Amino acid sequence: MTDTAISVNGISKRFGRTVALAEGFSIDVLKGQSLAILGANGAGKTTLMRTILGLAVPDAGTISLYGLPPSDPSSRAGVRYLPERISFPKWATPIQMYRQFERVRHEGREMDFIHRAESLSCGDLLNRKLGKMSKGQRQRIAVALMTSGNPGTVFLDEPSSGLDPAGRMLVRSTVAELVDQGSTVILNSHLLGEVEQVCDWAAFIHNGTLVAHNRLDDLSRFKGNVIIETPEPEDLKEFLGGAGAVKEKSLIYPLPEENEFPKLVEKVAGSGVEFTGIQLHRESLEDIFMRIMEGETDVS
Repeated sequence: MTDTAISVNGISKRFGRTVALAEGFSIDVLKGQSLAILGANGAGKTTLMRTILGLAVPDAGTISLYGLPPSDPSSRAGVRYLPERISFPKWATPIQMYRQFERVRHEGREMDFIHRAESLSCGDLLNRKLGKMSKGQRQRIAVALMTSGNPGTVFLDEPSSGLDPAGRMLVRSTVAELVDQGSTVILNSHLLGEVEQVCDWAAFIHNGTLVAHNRLDDLSRFKGNVIIETPEPEDLKEFLGGAGAVKEKSLIYPLPEENEFPKLVEKVAGSGVEFTGIQLHRESLEDIFMRIMEGETDVS
């Protein structure tokens, strides 16, 4: 049995003269993978999601979702999609919308939806008409509708849109829970700090072309420093020959080569100075994004 959930092979997509996905676009997503799709506005991220789901037909190439083409409705069993822009009937309540969805998908229990809504702090809205809610309230309900139960695959296109910081934190926790339970998650978001906390993989798209695709750990580069957390940073700095910069309860120590890290760990451990953590200082997802979007193609 293959571990591939989604396979995109050599597709392309145009809308008139606009190239949404360039010729030969290919990517595979494994079952249980948490993948961030990243790029500037208009890069082709939403088009990629829509073609995988069969909502847009590629001009060339093939796509399979759990071994089935998007044209086969069975390919979307257990699959959920939250688009960036979602519109509900103003007269409907969240409970009514859930029941309508379940008449089609037959995948969950109403109690699961209620529990998800409560975890997103919108459980008190389930019997209120959607037309009488704020944008942020409707967005929380939308996330609850698309993530309740145990979905196999979830596509989330800007799920934190319109949410306040508390709401974004709850959505982030929801995505992390999906990943922990084994769902395959494909996330498109401009909130890179949040993406970094819930996704292990990233695919970078530029002008419809896949320019990088790898684990975040493999995309992130060493920045030449080691962060050592210690209540005695001055003492540790002196032990290490006076090198490094003290910052609150840590020492930022320069390290010319990444492969010298094990020796440094051994040296710090034998210093007699108390420390609570030691880690390589690596690029953040924002650093990676800027480097790749500025045109660097060597991301190995």
